[in-house]
Amino acid sequence: MNRQSGLGRGLAALLPPPSVYETPPSDKDEEKLAESKTPQGSGFTPKEISTDSMRISTNATRSSSINEQDLPKTPQHAEAPFMEEANMTNLFSRLLADLTSDSPGIGVVYKALHELVDENQLQDAVLVVEEPGLGKQVFTHDRRPLSIKDEQYLNYEPGLYTTPSISMSSEEALTISRLCAVGLRIDLLKYDAWHDPLTGLYDRRSFDRLLEMAVARSVRYQWPFTLVLIDLDGFKELNDVQGHQAGDAALRSLGDRFRRILRFGDNCARIGGDEFALILPETEPEDVPPLLERIAMVNGDEPAIGFSYGLALCPSEADGLDTLFKLADERLYEAKGQRKDVAPRQG
Repeated sequence: MNRQSGLGRGLAALLPPPSVYETPPSDKDEEKLAESKTPQGSGFTPKEISTDSMRISTNATRSSSINEQDLPKTPQHAEAPFMEEANMTNLFSRLLADLTSDSPGIGVVYKALHELVDENQLQDAVLVVEEPGLGKQVFTHDRRPLSIKDEQYLNYEPGLYTTPSISMSSEEALTISRLCAVGLRIDLLKYDAWHDPLTGLYDRRSFDRLLEMAVARSVRYQWPFTLVLIDLDGFKELNDVQGHQAGDAALRSLGDRFRRILRFGDNCARIGGDEFALILPETEPEDVPPLLERIAMVNGDEPAIGFSYGLALCPSEADGLDTLFKLADERLYEAKGQRKDVAPRQG
C-alpha cells in the first residue's frame, strides 16, 4: 500500500478529476453518447464536435495561436490532443513528485516550465501565479527578467500560457498554477524560517549554523574571517521616550543599511532584541571601524542611534566556535563600558 505524507495528500487534492486522465472517446463513441442523450421525437440532430473545443486556454478570449487551416487533415489529428494530454498528465506527476521531495521550492516551477518547453518544442512558456499576500507573480521558462512585452502577463488570469498554444483545459492550467504556487509558498516558508521578520536579516538560529560552518572552513582551509558583535546604545531609552514604533523603525533602518553596504559573501544576523552579528571573510580589524561608520550614518528623519561593537579573528585569535564568540562578546561589553564612562564627561 502506497502511503502518502500529509503534504502529498494535500497536493494530490489539487489534481484534476480522473476524467482528465481518461482516454478521449472516439468519434463513434461520441456519436453514441450524443444519440443516447437526444430526446426522443425532438428532432434534435447532434452537431459535429469541433476540434477547437479541445484547445482551451486559461481565458476564453485568448484562443490558440494555431489556426484551423493549419491543422493536419490526416487521421493523426485526433491523436495529437491525446498525446498532449498524456504530456500534461506526466507534468502533473512530476510536479507532485518534486514538491514532495527533499528539495521542493521555486526550482520546481522553473524545472517544470523548462521540461514542458522541451517536450512540446515550444517557443515560450510563462506561468502566472496569484497568492494572497504575495500578489501576482510571473515565471518564465528561461528565468529571464521580465521585459516590457512580458509585463502584459501581469494583467492575465492565473494559469499557464504557451507559444504556440497547446491543448489544455482551464482546469489543467489552473491546477498547474496551484501546484507551482505550493512551491512558491514552500520557499517563502523556508525564507521565513531562516530570517528575522522585522529586519529581514538572518535570525539567531541561522547565524549559529553559518558561524559553525565558517569556523569549520577557517580551521580546515585557513580561510580567515572576522566575527563582529554589535549592540545598540540607548535602545531602551529610545523605546521609552519615543515608543516601540520608533525602536522598530531604528532596527529596520539598520537592517536595510547592512544589506546595502555589506559585500556579497558577508553575513549579517539579528541575534537578539538590539544585538547584531557579522561574519566578514578576509577582513582585517582596521577595516571594521570605517565599515561600521558607513552603516551608522542615518539620513532624513529616521531615528539616529549609535552602537558599540566587539570583534574577534578566526583562526588567528580563536579556532573554536564558543571561544571565538566569547572573545568578541567580552570585547563588546568592554567597549560599551568605555562609552558609558565617556558619556557623562561629554555632557
